[in-house]
Amino acid sequence: MIVRDGICYPDEATRHVKIVAAQNAGDYLVRVRFDDGAERLFDGRTLTSEVFAPLKNPDSFAKWQLDYETLTWCNGDIDIAPEYVLTHSVSV
Repeated sequence: MIVRDGICYPDEATRHVKIVAAQNAGDYLVRVRFDDGAERLFDGRTLTSEVFAPLKNPDSFAKWQLDYETLTWCNGDIDIAPEYVLTHSVSV
């Protein structure tokens, strides 16, 4: 996987990662559980690309939704690949 500006692109066949549950855990923090049972803490401050500018306010960031195993904002206009969340989070 290649990550550029917070966006994941496949560089080879990889396992499809799914987020099955999530909850707010503080400013810019989301606790996520993946389909393999792993629980991790994702810090939204890693999202520095201009496309994520609407999420700079912690209240806006906290209004995520879980759609099709992916974190989304702004009615699906902004999303983060589950693979990015996995590789940019820490175990809890």
